Parts: sequence; structure tokens; C-alpha cells
Amino acid sequence: MGKPKTSFRFHRPQLVLNGTEDRLQLVLAQDGVAGAAQEWTVPGRAMQFLTPALKGMLDSLSLTTADLSGIACVRGPGSFTGIRMILGTALGIARAAELPLAGLDYLPLLAAGPQPLVTGTVAVLTHSRTRQVYLQCFTAPDGTPLGGPQPLSLDAAGEELSHIEGPVFLLGSGLRRNAEFFAELELNQGTILSARFDHPDPDVLAEAALHAEYSDAPIDPLYLRASDAEDNLSYIAGKRGINADEAAERLDRAVHSVTAPSCISPIK
Repeated sequence: MGKPKTSFRFHRPQLVLNGTEDRLQLVLAQDGVAGAAQEWTVPGRAMQFLTPALKGMLDSLSLTTADLSGIACVRGPGSFTGIRMILGTALGIARAAELPLAGLDYLPLLAAGPQPLVTGTVAVLTHSRTRQVYLQCFTAPDGTPLGGPQPLSLDAAGEELSHIEGPVFLLGSGLRRNAEFFAELELNQGTILSARFDHPDPDVLAEAALHAEYSDAPIDPLYLRASDAEDNLSYIAGKRGINADEAAERLDRAVHSVTAPSCISPIK
């Protein structure tokens, strides 16, 4: 768990939230620097920690949500539950305190950790589901994306990586969850980086928040595949005695009828 830097002077800081994977991260950022940060490794239990941890961090610095200038949230790809929790909490705070919101993409944040330290290609692979990963590659040290993020099977990811010329540096939870597969993968000049790069550094989150685009609109989550519930809808519906077509119609109505509440007054 991070400890607030009591000597840091905050003036309208930005709040940055990340619950994309197992680690819950809260950062108060000032001018692109993390002035205070807390991190909790709480797989499946982040909801129990998020609000109390945020209140405790603000209280310890004599701040309230009214003192914030905006909220930046990591929007995916990653855990459906974690992303919904973070975005929902941020939206509630933003509406109550009339704050703007900004979305941050997860894979570029991970790549930003080792990018200044290496030359070649940084390949970020995070866990998606059994034998599947999210993959995005970047040039290093400048960080130019070599395409967008992709949801891939392990075999397809291995094929993509095998076509990269020159040194390639790999990181992310997708490697740790599939260590045997990637240990046997033959890559030309491939290096698996330390697990310390598997989560974005608080200062990386702070820098991203500084340059993000804020608005009063809700943040769109970055989902690259259907949820497990959607993929297994027929089975789940059948267990409840609901026709599969009817279940699909209900799901479609629920998804497309939800709208975010408007602010009480426009964000200045």
C-alpha cells in the first residue's frame, strides 16, 4: 500500500483510478506527478476497498472530492467487473462533485514502464481468459503503437510475436498466467521482463492523467471481447427456464436502455 507524501502540496489535483486487473490503484496527481498513491492486491474484492481507501487517502490530506480537478480512469481492456466498478464509482463522484472524466487505455500504460529503458519492440500481453490474452506492441524507446490492442488465443499471439524483427521485450499478466507456453515459444532476441512492470507505475498514471482529454461524458469501457455471461447466455438462460432468444432480447434492451444521469449543472 502506498503512503501519502505529506510534504506534497496539492492544488486541484487529479484523481486516477485503476482496477483493470488484480491490483487496485489510487493516485492523486499534481502536474503529472504522483503526490499520493495507494495500491491493493485484492483479486475479486476491490469493491470492498475502493471507497474506504479513497476516503482515507483524501482525509489524510485534508481534501474532499470538491478539491479535485478531474478523474481519470483506466478503461480497459481487462476485468469486466473491475472496469465496471471503477467507471461506475468515478461517474458517481464526478456527478456529485461536478468533475470532468477521462479514460486511459491500459496496455500503453504498461508499455510506458520499460519503454525508456530498452530499444526495440515492447510487447504487452495481459490475461483475457483461459489460453487467451490481450496483445499490443510498441516501438521503444519512443512508444509508438504498432497497431491497436487485440484479443488473441495463445497460438495467435505467438504467431504475431514470431514476426517481430529485432529485440522484443515482453511483459504482462498474460505471460505469468501462461508461463509454460511462453517459455517454449521461440522468439528471435526475445526477453521476458520483470514482473514489476506488470502494473503501471503511479507516476506513469499521473503523467497520462495530465495529458488526457476530459469531458462531462461517461467514460466508455474498452471491451475487446464478449463477457463470459454473453458467451454462455443460452446455457445461463436455460438454467433459469428462459428461452435463448428471449434472453438475448432482454440483454439487448438492458444494455441499450441504460443512460448516465446528467450533471446538475454544466462542468466549467
